[in-house]
Amino acid sequence: MRSTGLKIWTVNLDCSSGDLSLLSTSERVRADRLKRPQDRDRSLRAHCALRHILALQLGCDPRHIEFDTTAAGKPMLARPAQGLQFNLSHSGRHGLIAAAKDRCVGVDIEVRRPITDPLGVTLQIATPREARLLKQLPTSQVLSSFFDLWTRKEAVLKALGRGLFIDPREVEVGPEPGRSIVKFDERTWTVESLAISSGVAAAAAIEGELDIPLVVSSHESKCSGVDARLSSSP
Repeated sequence: MRSTGLKIWTVNLDCSSGDLSLLSTSERVRADRLKRPQDRDRSLRAHCALRHILALQLGCDPRHIEFDTTAAGKPMLARPAQGLQFNLSHSGRHGLIAAAKDRCVGVDIEVRRPITDPLGVTLQIATPREARLLKQLPTSQVLSSFFDLWTRKEAVLKALGRGLFIDPREVEVGPEPGRSIVKFDERTWTVESLAISSGVAAAAAIEGELDIPLVVSSHESKCSGVDARLSSSP
């Protein structure tokens, strides 16, 4: 198969620097809708990191990148248009960014947290086969399996760009960690859980059947406390 150019990065959003001048008005307005100041700052840092990463891939100034959305609302590059697909997810202080050439890609990351009735919640997103496998698990493993299953499904739905319009019970990814080859929406997807840290679940999905491992890199930045550039409103 042709090269995907797939690259995946993690970002520590409590260490990542941020510069509001890089961001568009719509990016800043979207972050301002978040109620908690810490969540707003992390969202802004995530989008700053996205611009820096895409600029390195495109060989341009991060300020010159312009975004648009598909008809279904998925973010896409408007300028420079070079066939680079990307996706961003963040949860808590953890950011996850992926980019690939000329093929759809999606990522999802979730901080693991307690959930009331984890089996009941998991069954609401599981296919019949996934549900049968989940019901066989020890109770102690159900919560972890929910986050693994959820991030794998979300990665596929985000790659498609129609996540809000598809019932996750329609997407068969399997609750088992590791790699799955998924047939959905008349396409083939490689879906893989990513080892980020013990406190988070993460996954990536890319169009096509990959025969290479997914490598996750760290987007390096310096921790310097609260970035004053993020404390002012646009």
